[in-house]
Amino acid sequence: MLLSVFTPTYNRAHTLGRLYESLCRQTCIDFEWVVVDDGSTDDTESLVEGWIAEGKININYFHQMNSGKSQAHNKGVELSKGDLFVCVDSDDYLREDAVERVLSVWPEAENAGAVGILAFRVHSDGSPMTVISDSEVKLSTLRDAYKKHGLSGDTMLVFRRDIISKYSFPVVEGEKFIPEGYIYNRIDKDGKLYILREGLYFCEYLPDGYTSNVNRLLFNNHKGYILHINDRLKNVDSGFREKLMDSIRYDSLRIAHGEKKIVSEAVYPFYAFIGLLPGYIVYLKRYRNLRNG
Repeated sequence: MLLSVFTPTYNRAHTLGRLYESLCRQTCIDFEWVVVDDGSTDDTESLVEGWIAEGKININYFHQMNSGKSQAHNKGVELSKGDLFVCVDSDDYLREDAVERVLSVWPEAENAGAVGILAFRVHSDGSPMTVISDSEVKLSTLRDAYKKHGLSGDTMLVFRRDIISKYSFPVVEGEKFIPEGYIYNRIDKDGKLYILREGLYFCEYLPDGYTSNVNRLLFNNHKGYILHINDRLKNVDSGFREKLMDSIRYDSLRIAHGEKKIVSEAVYPFYAFIGLLPGYIVYLKRYRNLRNG
């Protein structure tokens, strides 16, 4: 049994060492580290090549032209050789027994029919980031975990590689980002995740990271985000509220880019129409300054 630890990175030479050291300290060495360098201009390449020369852990390094995290993910899945696959971002790191704990609980998860494992994240100071109020649930899709079982906060998601390799992010010309939910929504239809209530993944949000710049990221990659929203409207959303909220998100970004035929081109024209006013308000709050800037 092998775990593929995948890390997409872009100009993170100053943080990548912490993840490397945490992998070197793992109590179980049955893993590979797949690093996809998304066109870094710092010394990431020489740094990783030095670690490969040290020979402490198994590293598979690939440098690509800057294409964004979504395409780096596609390449990471393609290069991975493990039975299980987990993404660990370049500014995060793992508990010393994370690999051991994932591989040790996997037989139970597999016997239960799980397609992966949902483990917890913690802040770098040790405080919990992931919380789930349902103390009894053992298996759940990611969507149901958030909607029905009181899950909040980001998680560590481990998937069977044969499952995640079925799906890839599409290429959107001129853009570099599509939300990870585009893949997760598809995996939800394949089966449930085994809930591992342990903080195995240490997370720190940097000022120039995704979380801190989400509005700018969505504005700059609005076609990919709308593709994701339309996919949710067609295949995931149920009920009035979910369809309306996603239609408002759709409206706000199309308004932000001055696009026409917003209602007529919507998945649900009715929801897009009644979402125009709140969508305009969202545009004013989140995107107007970006458009004018």
